Amino acid sequence: MRLRDEVIQVLEGHTEGMTDAELAERLGKLHQQVNQRCRQLATEGLLVRDSASGTIVNRLVRSGGAVSSQSAPPPTTVRSNPTAHPWPHEVAVQGALVGWLVRDNWRILRVADTEAQEQGTDVIADRDGVRLMVEVKGYPGSTYGRGPKAGEPKPTPSTLQASHWLATALLRAMRMRGADQDSRIVIALPDATRYGALLSEIDHSLRGARIEAWLLTDRGEPSARFGAWPD
Repeated sequence: MRLRDEVIQVLEGHTEGMTDAELAERLGKLHQQVNQRCRQLATEGLLVRDSASGTIVNRLVRSGGAVSSQSAPPPTTVRSNPTAHPWPHEVAVQGALVGWLVRDNWRILRVADTEAQEQGTDVIADRDGVRLMVEVKGYPGSTYGRGPKAGEPKPTPSTLQASHWLATALLRAMRMRGADQDSRIVIALPDATRYGALLSEIDHSLRGARIEAWLLTDRGEPSARFGAWPD
C-alpha cells in the first residue's frame, strides 16, 4: 500500500484529525515523508490542513468526493445542463471527459463541482494501480456568460484569453507534479485550433515536466495528445 493510501486509511478512523507528527509515529514513517504526502492530498482536495488551533491538523474532506483507500464513493455530481453550458464550456468539457474515462475503464475517485468553482483537482481517477489527476479548462467565449455584463462582448479576444487559461492550467499542473511524482498529471482542453497551436509549441517542455495535455472531442475522447504519456 502506498503512503498516501496509508494516510487516508488512518485518517478515516480519526475524524478529529491528526498532525503530521502523529501520523508519522502511527505509520512508522519519517515526518518529512508524511508532510509531503499530506500536502499532496491537500492539493488534490482530499484533506484539509487546519491550523486554527496553532498546530496543523489533517482531516479528510467528507464532501466533494473524498477517496477511501479501500473503495471509491460515487463522484460529486457534475452539473451539465446542455442549455446553460454548451460545448466548450468547462462544465461540459469536464462532464464529457468523465464519461469517456468511465467508458475507458477508469475508476472515478473525484469530480470537483466546477460550476461552484470548488477548489482542488478537477478530476481524479485510477486504473490498474495508476492514478490520473486532471486539470480541466474550457474555451473562452466572446461574450460574458454571467454577472451584470452577461451577453456583452468581452474586450479581450478569445485567442488571447485562451492563452491565459492555458497558462493557469500549466501552473496548476506543475504544482501537482511537484507534489506528486507518481501520478499521471493531465491538462484536459476542448479541441480548439488555438490550444493545438500553443501545445505544439510547448510539447517538448511538457515532456520534460512529465505533464500530459489532451485535446478532447465533445464526447470526451482525446483527439490529440501532447507531452508525456505511457506507450
